[in-house]
Amino acid sequence: MNNITKIFLVLNSGSSSEKFSLYEGEDEVCSLYFEGIEEGGKKKFICTVSKADGSEERVNKTWDDLSTAFVEAKAIFEKEGFINEAHPLDGILVRTPAAGKYFSEHHIVDDETYAELEKAKLTYPLHVPGAIRGIKNAQAAFPGIPVLTLSDSEALTRDTRKDSKYALPKDIIEKYDLGRWGAHGSSYGFIRDRIKALGIEAPKMVVCHLGSGCSATAFENGEPVYTSMGETPLEGLMSSTRTGSIDPTVGALLGEELGAAEAIKVLIKQSGLQAMTGSNDMREVIAGAEEGVPECIEAYNMFIDGVAGKIGEFAAKLGGIDAIVFTATIGERSIPVRGSIISKLEFMGFKIDTEVKVDRSAGYTNIATAESKPIYVIATNEAAYMIKKAGELLDSQK
Repeated sequence: MNNITKIFLVLNSGSSSEKFSLYEGEDEVCSLYFEGIEEGGKKKFICTVSKADGSEERVNKTWDDLSTAFVEAKAIFEKEGFINEAHPLDGILVRTPAAGKYFSEHHIVDDETYAELEKAKLTYPLHVPGAIRGIKNAQAAFPGIPVLTLSDSEALTRDTRKDSKYALPKDIIEKYDLGRWGAHGSSYGFIRDRIKALGIEAPKMVVCHLGSGCSATAFENGEPVYTSMGETPLEGLMSSTRTGSIDPTVGALLGEELGAAEAIKVLIKQSGLQAMTGSNDMREVIAGAEEGVPECIEAYNMFIDGVAGKIGEFAAKLGGIDAIVFTATIGERSIPVRGSIISKLEFMGFKIDTEVKVDRSAGYTNIATAESKPIYVIATNEAAYMIKKAGELLDSQK
């Protein structure tokens, strides 16, 4: 069976939410979002149904327990006719919020998966419990349907990487399975494949994934060589609510004072643009900077310096860069951010043509001037990459 005919349910389990996205091939046909609200002084959960035609509808019902979301989701998909005997579900996909040798590959969930997730709680105490809950509930609600964990570092786990090690004692690395695994791998895998398919691959390229989470990866001859994120997505660039790279002593002190899980929560969810400006939305930060708000100006400049500096670092390591790619929400949509970053890199031969408009339907847009090296804007599609890999994994088991 070809991947395009498969029906996958992509699961995103948050600490107090569940999102179910149903795909036929690479096309999202329907999504359900269960989120918590306050009702009568008690926490309740509501569901919003979004369809491919852009319509949205809130289900006229509330639930007391988020775990019931799976049974309800199954009933809604069946009622709407998206899942039935003629269109059975082929698999449930869970993006794995964990790193390490095991999670640098994709897996069909089994007992070993659960054991590895338990180990991963050490470095991912905020995200792994939600993934475990989601997997267990999915197996209970959809018995007999394979549940797959999709690695967020697989596309970056290559022998070509020159920055995958930490300068730590070998016994500590082995005991805790530490390494610079990277993240946003589903995005980088999609963009890498897209670049090759479009015929615009250059020998040395830097892809900047700039969204609510931000990272950058350097590719040489189509393979990843350096990436900004490490054992967890905290390393590297500052983003909406993450600190980015920080003196490890700060993390250790916060851990001593607050406890490890709470310290990680501060660094992941309460820092970055949010901490500096009170907003985690780059559009609001830019508006504040334009109005002269000092905190917004400082945060914006720090963000731009971080991305431009990382590109410069990669250029030094690669011995130059032939092309730059912007992707993800900010990278694809923010003209000011792209312009500010590239303005710092004109000495490297990059310059934006401000008259070029990004055409999101064209596959890619080169926003560089005629004399500049290419600067591409390419829309990412992480779900498409996950679905491709899930189809390959299931087919390999036949």
